[in-house]
Amino acid sequence: MFEGLTRKPFKDRLKDTGFLLKNSFTIIGKSKDIKAPTIHIIALSILITTFIFASLFSFFLGKFVIIGVLLLLFTIFILIPFRFFYEVRQKADQCWIVYNALAGKEISYSDAHAHTKNEKGKLTLIAFIDMLIKYAGNQRGQKKGILGVIINIFLIALVEIWDLLSHYMLPAVVIEEKPLKEMVPELKALKNNVPATLMGVFGIDFAGDVIKTLFNSIKILLLIISVGIGYLISLKTQTTVITLFGFSFSWVPVLIMMYIIFLISGIFTKLVESVKVIYFTIFYTSVTRPMIIIGSMRDELTHYLLMQQSDFASQPIPTPQTQYINQLADYIKQYESKGYSEQEIKKFLVSKSYSEKDINSAINKTR
Repeated sequence: MFEGLTRKPFKDRLKDTGFLLKNSFTIIGKSKDIKAPTIHIIALSILITTFIFASLFSFFLGKFVIIGVLLLLFTIFILIPFRFFYEVRQKADQCWIVYNALAGKEISYSDAHAHTKNEKGKLTLIAFIDMLIKYAGNQRGQKKGILGVIINIFLIALVEIWDLLSHYMLPAVVIEEKPLKEMVPELKALKNNVPATLMGVFGIDFAGDVIKTLFNSIKILLLIISVGIGYLISLKTQTTVITLFGFSFSWVPVLIMMYIIFLISGIFTKLVESVKVIYFTIFYTSVTRPMIIIGSMRDELTHYLLMQQSDFASQPIPTPQTQYINQLADYIKQYESKGYSEQEIKKFLVSKSYSEKDINSAINKTR
């Protein structure tokens, strides 16, 4: 399905990621709960990182070590496996919120969570496969020689293909509500319906760890600074000092800096994950159900999918009144397409308690 995709240079991947981070939540800003799943995923990431470093602090201090061990075991064997299943469910919730926003409906996070409850079996399977793929990806570099090179290439391809495939599957599962085996032929056929202008976009290498690559040089600089601070502390007190290769420094600022680095890196990674959910839900809907997308969003969605700057990138978020008029204009277009006259539509809308001023404003937008 993805054999025609190519890996973009890092500069282009960084540009793509920046564009999507900037515009994804803006373009679907019509739904107030769109960010809720992202916040939940980030909160769990922060909790896991905090528990791990709290355990490390207890080990270095030599105090509350038993608590530290229990906390680390709980994190490794309970929280981290749970995270895979929790994140997939949250992404599914976000898919459903985005899909409804495209159709001009605003639903709450709890509504989305209730909807995806019906798909828990399929989502659990996706999460389980995701966990296995991540584990396989972490085995890269374990084998040496020619065989090791072949295995590493295979694992890199496997991780990247699954990253794309899983983000295609999520909207398919949430929107279509079909068994996974019935979706496979549809997913294969989906590529044949992708406009040629979009094919280059799918070379976006989200699985290429853009954020990780960006942070590598910054991490090194920050760690050097923290070691320098640790050295200055070691001149004042020997309480928290360690010596490596004949160089003594306090481990406290180093561990604090590592905690901050992992925290920020984790937050950005989860933001990128949410952006992928939004992007692929919009793409899936645009290809498979274009008619449900409200007219006022179609132009900006095209620019967004093609990653082209558009007016929406620089304009402020529409006011509730503007959104209301746009939605009313969409309704009027639908009635007009069914053969109703302007006077008939006006009469009907007035009977439904719409003000004549708003109706006239909406009609002017359709002209």
